[in-house]
Amino acid sequence: MSLLSPKRLATFQRMQQSTLFSQLLSHLTTRPLAPSYTEYLHLNTALNSGDAAMDKVAAWVLQDPKIRRPMFETALYKGLDHLNDDIPVLVDFFQQIERTPDWLDENRLAKAVQFTHQLGINNGFVLRDLSLMAGYLFPGFNQPLMMTGALNKQAGTRLAETTKWWVDITEPNGLQRYSSGFTSTLYVRFIHALVRYHLQKNQQWDAQTWGLPLNQFDLAMTNLAFSSVVLIGIRALGIFPSHTETEDFLHFWRYIGWLMGVDEQWLIRKESEGWRYLYWMQFAHPQSDSSSAALGASLSKEPFERQYRYLRPLQQKLAYRQHLEITQFFIGKKRMQSLGLKPQTASWFAYYLIGRNLVLYSSAKRLPALNKKLRLKGREIQKLGLALYQSKAKQLASMHQ
Repeated sequence: MSLLSPKRLATFQRMQQSTLFSQLLSHLTTRPLAPSYTEYLHLNTALNSGDAAMDKVAAWVLQDPKIRRPMFETALYKGLDHLNDDIPVLVDFFQQIERTPDWLDENRLAKAVQFTHQLGINNGFVLRDLSLMAGYLFPGFNQPLMMTGALNKQAGTRLAETTKWWVDITEPNGLQRYSSGFTSTLYVRFIHALVRYHLQKNQQWDAQTWGLPLNQFDLAMTNLAFSSVVLIGIRALGIFPSHTETEDFLHFWRYIGWLMGVDEQWLIRKESEGWRYLYWMQFAHPQSDSSSAALGASLSKEPFERQYRYLRPLQQKLAYRQHLEITQFFIGKKRMQSLGLKPQTASWFAYYLIGRNLVLYSSAKRLPALNKKLRLKGREIQKLGLALYQSKAKQLASMHQ
């Protein structure tokens, strides 16, 4: 049986071509950066594979949505015991997801949450201005957004949805069975399955080019955007986590990926594995296109939706410029143009953050009181960021002070 190879994926021979950058990165990863032929086949398979467990649930729900969706939501939010009858498809799914993987370490999850809080607004800047913006450069990620009409939502609404989920999962004990982080992660996974189901039936979906909608590889790379890319980004902004902090952080996101239905072969254990997969991304996507510019320009204008309490027009313009400067710092002027963004004279705000972070976070390693303050204040500003995106009626101070 031959495997359908999506047009978006480069040939195995092209992925083997070596450059000075790939040679350097191969040295850092202690293994060849390019995939072996077996890994290449796994990549090809991933582009054509969905989330079998949740896809089965979604297909069952869609046979009678008015009756069955409430059943799924009851099982999700209250448990299987609150259903009148045993429903095999739901029993199979929830019993599997409630059996935590053998490798999961609850203590490391708790430490990762504390580390995340300590990052404060830096985590948000990296996610927004590097992970999300750079992700738009790869059109394979953009197609479901464009075809489901997500671009028609205000960018602030899209950010609010993602930020609310992120805040939920990074709450203390947020990943306990009935905590909001756990349930919202599974609900997002369910929505992914619904979108995948409908797009596969949409005649406009070009499977020969893009493979399966919301496929395993794209889901895995999205997970890396919250983990490996964040670690790269915070170092660039002057924050240098310890080896233990790095491993705990990756462990946390490995579990999130597992809950999201990402196959374990794509869930990294160490940072160098993530670097290899991120390198492969350029070979699994064509060049940036109109979807890149549409989504990038939309996100760049999000600050003008914010309802600051004081000097609103001034603060909106300031935030708009600051985010552009950080994006340019991360991806460069050439890629800014691919996203439909206006290049800035210099990345002044990024340089300010670097100086500030070098002083604060280096000092915090030696001063426990400062470390605790960074963690508490960092979480406050992360939640302030959520409120800023989520509620236009709420009076808020600036998140850029």
